[in-house]
Amino acid sequence: MGTFLPNLFLNDLVDDFGIWQHTDGTNILYNEGYALDDAARGLLFTLSNNDLDRSEVLFSYIIKSQSSDGFYGFANQNRQFSPIIASDDATGQVVWAAGYAVSKNFHNKKARQLIIDATSSLRSSKYVRGYAYALLGAIYSDEKLANQYYEELKSFFDKKDDDWPWPESALRYGNAIVPYAFLRYSFVYSNKIAAKTGCKILRFLEERCTHNRQRGPIGNTNGWLPQGTDKVPTYSQQPIDSAYMLWAWLASYQLSGDESERQKANDWMKWFEGDNVAKTQMYDPRNMQCFDGINPESVNFHSGAESNICFLLSKYMLDKNITI
Repeated sequence: MGTFLPNLFLNDLVDDFGIWQHTDGTNILYNEGYALDDAARGLLFTLSNNDLDRSEVLFSYIIKSQSSDGFYGFANQNRQFSPIIASDDATGQVVWAAGYAVSKNFHNKKARQLIIDATSSLRSSKYVRGYAYALLGAIYSDEKLANQYYEELKSFFDKKDDDWPWPESALRYGNAIVPYAFLRYSFVYSNKIAAKTGCKILRFLEERCTHNRQRGPIGNTNGWLPQGTDKVPTYSQQPIDSAYMLWAWLASYQLSGDESERQKANDWMKWFEGDNVAKTQMYDPRNMQCFDGINPESVNFHSGAESNICFLLSKYMLDKNITI
């Protein structure tokens, strides 16, 4: 895949407080502020690339976002946190980022405390993705906690039938983070049941994303994909979903050594390269700026933190043949 350019578009989104959430493709949309999940995901990328200056900023943002009831999900352009508690998804991503920080010996003590605090916030969660994100972080820091998160995640899939092995009534966004978490857990702890569960879910998602259509994410223009519906919405497709499918197939390849699974990871990277319904490259190779999605009319050339981080992590993982 080559090497990363020194002046990534992502770098301009990180200031001395956090990472800006959205741009119109050229200008930062300051009025839309900062988001906790972007800071957590961004920390994964900056730490993986040994970008310590930006890692310090993003880690500091996560620390500052803490409240007496958990974490604040957003801050405005004046660096004031909105009094709205973060989603379970964002809180789970704090665990993931903090766990990865522990693995890098980056603010080890504070990172471990973040895991404890975020775990407390997730205890009553009813959402599958929050547990998946948290499992990915606990893997790095605490085997006992990882086992607890694994059991919580697995419970969502107990007694699900083969026709719809999914715990929700519809497939929405970021689905493949779930098999990715199962497969990463299996890779680290040699758990065969986790591998079997992860592979089953991943194959189900792949079939949904490719059945009678060009490979691509499930769209949300018409309300995602409800159970019992055969026609998968085409638009709007988002980079996060292609990235998560890529990561999951790469994790599956690490477990099996099956080259066809590595090829499926490459196939999902091709979505970014232009093998998509819009037949358009989803990033600018001059600065690695990733665009936000594919709408019915055209590519959405807005370019937010989420899209850029997910794309760059995908490039990084394929380059290094690793998962995080």
